[in-house]
Amino acid sequence: MSKRTERGKYGQINMAKVRALLRKDGQEKRSAFKTGNFDIVGFILKVAIACTIVALFVVFFGRFTGVYLAVKTDGVTNVTARTTELLTILYSAVILGMVIGGIGRIGRELFTADDMKLYAAMPLNAKTLFVAKLINIYLSQLIIAFVAVTTINLTFATQTRADVAFYLLTPVVCILLPLITIAISAVLVMPFQMIKRFLRERYIVTFILVTAIFGALFWVYSIVLNGVKQLLLGDSIRWFFSERVMTAIRSVCGALYPARWFAEIIGGEDRVFGWLYLALLIAACTAISLLVIKSILVRALQSRNEGYSRSVIKTKSLKKIDGKFGALLKKEFLMIFRTPSYMFSYLSVAVIMPLMVYFCMDVSVSLIENLIGVNCNLELALFLTILFGTLTNVFCATNISRDGQMFYTIKALPLNYKTVFFSKIVFCMIVTAVSQIASAVLLAATGSVSFLNGVFLAVIGMLFSFVNIAVATRYDFNHASFSTEDDGEIKESSGTVSVVIIIGMVMSFAIGGMVFILKAFSQLNHTGLGYMTYLITAGLAITSVALSVFYLLFRLDDRYYEFTGGGGI
Repeated sequence: MSKRTERGKYGQINMAKVRALLRKDGQEKRSAFKTGNFDIVGFILKVAIACTIVALFVVFFGRFTGVYLAVKTDGVTNVTARTTELLTILYSAVILGMVIGGIGRIGRELFTADDMKLYAAMPLNAKTLFVAKLINIYLSQLIIAFVAVTTINLTFATQTRADVAFYLLTPVVCILLPLITIAISAVLVMPFQMIKRFLRERYIVTFILVTAIFGALFWVYSIVLNGVKQLLLGDSIRWFFSERVMTAIRSVCGALYPARWFAEIIGGEDRVFGWLYLALLIAACTAISLLVIKSILVRALQSRNEGYSRSVIKTKSLKKIDGKFGALLKKEFLMIFRTPSYMFSYLSVAVIMPLMVYFCMDVSVSLIENLIGVNCNLELALFLTILFGTLTNVFCATNISRDGQMFYTIKALPLNYKTVFFSKIVFCMIVTAVSQIASAVLLAATGSVSFLNGVFLAVIGMLFSFVNIAVATRYDFNHASFSTEDDGEIKESSGTVSVVIIIGMVMSFAIGGMVFILKAFSQLNHTGLGYMTYLITAGLAITSVALSVFYLLFRLDDRYYEFTGGGGI
């Protein structure tokens, strides 16, 4: 067959094969709900969190909208201009989030998905495969756009007199928005992959960069929390929007395209030119994305066949480590430090945890004092410490599974099962102890709690962290699921992660809520029962530690030696 004939056969989009690929993906998704591997707990948890976020957004955005629309510029209230500005900012946030998610999704679908190895050996050209992948990605982004845009628009409509076109254009925006975000993501995915490859073995640079980005995001989150606090305490936030601030907002919003065009269409400020510019943008994005299709798919297929590139870091001879326990500790550290996703989900979160606790503490204390007039600083600190400590310790839910096939090698070595398990627990405890102590020191240094209460807070935080780690380690061992990838990296959260999060949230709300209610009752009724916070928290912590140790060690020796792994025992 000539090259020209081959190009004619494989160089165009084959819609029959596209439909076959879509049907295959649909069948795989449906079958996932029927198998025992489906994380029903995690699914319910995600839905509950999403519904909670939407509900909170509706409440606070509704109040903020009323305040912002009443802001005057040049002594005049311009509802149309305020509508365009507010929607521009919100749509920009939605577009940014969808582009970031699109880059990650395209990267996973093309460069790390298991089926890419299979597709590489099939008579599928790059365009056909890419179109099938993009349709799946478009459908997932369409759901995100529908939830985000509909929530924003309907909440906004309750605060203003929206015309019929406002409601009719909302689903149109939901349909068009993913076309733009996916096109942008497709163009940016290759530079993103190049950056990932550059940072793959530059572990310290990656750690600093990821931690800095995560810290900056949480700083923005703290600003939003302060705004929410002001809304709950009154509409004093209106006076923040001075003429100088509004001038800056107008200037920024004037450059936030394409969100500005969507806002103008929805708000009715300039629908004709908004539609024209959007049509040109969609056409341009489509043309640009088609130009990069072939290079992206060829590179992706080659990367799946060739595997990972050779290390760019010079290897060094291993130094002798005294003791088996120390070797296992080093193994745990290197596995986490040399895997970017693990580094982010554990080390970076642990570094940022003190700031999480401090920012939330700063907002919660003043809010509660103004609303109910009681001082429950220690109780709030306990609640936040246990809650964020749980989120920090989520990574211990993969203590066994992340070893992958290497766990069999460790099991075959002359190592006692307690040495293997406690090396993982001790490593997790070292990281969480540093994080808990730093959090307590920060709260004590800023005057949120006293020095002695800071010591008590650190001890209680570490005790409950041990409970999380011990329970998660044993639960993961009982439900181990090893990755089939060559590097053994776990790409998706397992049911163990969901269980650990739920246990931690229940503990934090139950214990924190109990001592908070008791302390508030004591102060309001002058009963002098404040000391019960120490007794209840310490008693529950010690009891939980004892129960977690029992759960961890119960028949652990027999199960360890009977372990056949991969899908449980």
